[in-house]
Amino acid sequence: MCYNFNNKKVSLQKVVEDLNAEGYDEEEFTLHGSVNAFNRQAIPDIPVVVNHHGIVLMNTFWGVQQHPDAPTKGKNLQSENTHTFYRKIEQNRCLIPASSYFEYKTVPVPGKKTPVKVKHEMFWNHKAQFYIAGYFDVYADGNLGFGLVTTLPNPVQAEIHNRMIITLDAKRGKEFLDRAPIEEFQYPHYSPDLYYENLEPEKVPHTLF
Repeated sequence: MCYNFNNKKVSLQKVVEDLNAEGYDEEEFTLHGSVNAFNRQAIPDIPVVVNHHGIVLMNTFWGVQQHPDAPTKGKNLQSENTHTFYRKIEQNRCLIPASSYFEYKTVPVPGKKTPVKVKHEMFWNHKAQFYIAGYFDVYADGNLGFGLVTTLPNPVQAEIHNRMIITLDAKRGKEFLDRAPIEEFQYPHYSPDLYYENLEPEKVPHTLF
């Protein structure tokens, strides 16, 4: 599951142009770089494009429900549960601009019971930025919180993890915002062009090469 993504290299100007979004004021948005689900947000400060009274760029929380004591609850949403668990919010579409995201690969260590977790960074080939598909919820105070929508992994993602967040280019992103059926964005019907970098090669036992 993805609990960490990067928006450091995102151009919000390009985002609003790509998606014909309103609401962009440079002074109101901050790109923090690494965005971690385990870091509690005091205010909504993650820039997201939402289909909510128009296509609008706004600051949001990460999480479709308010669970201050459960830092990962409502952060990743399995697309296969869209028409059951998430039927109340499946039309609440949003896109989270990102330049990469992080996953941990479980690697067995010979002679040890406990495997190691090796951090990898996932990118799109030939794209400096992309959009993560999300559903959003409206909090009691009117703020919005999003959850990243996941699917089965394509072959590249499967080398690292058994789930994959749905990532889109601008064209497919518009279709998602316009509420095209979620099945059109699930693997194997749709597959992003991904590659990855191992950020912790020193953790991998040399006997595995």
